[in-house]
Amino acid sequence: MSSIGHFYGGDLLLESGGLSVVSGSEEIRQRLLRRLLTNSGDYIWQLDYGVGLQGMIGDVVVSSVMQAEIRAQVQKDAGVDPYSPVEVDVRADTNGVCLCRISYVDADTGQQQTLDFSS
Repeated sequence: MSSIGHFYGGDLLLESGGLSVVSGSEEIRQRLLRRLLTNSGDYIWQLDYGVGLQGMIGDVVVSSVMQAEIRAQVQKDAGVDPYSPVEVDVRADTNGVCLCRISYVDADTGQQQTLDFSS
């Protein structure tokens, strides 16, 4: 299955005269990022969807709380193997930037995947 390629907060991209399409591990990465950045309660058809990480910018980083919320949301994605553990590492660097690394197993391929981002 394929989806329209779209990075959260960006514009839709054109490719070969149409909209850019993604599938596989890239589609899962984009879905996970969208899920993590969407505020919980903002998606009216699924009120428990999202973490709202961008809303936490400027807050004190409580790694254990963020890890638990991120892990719970990542495990809900259909592209993530429900039988393999999701590892989440959240930490603040010396400049106050929050670094996040998420490791999960792709449900279709069985391959370990990593999603890194910072805010």
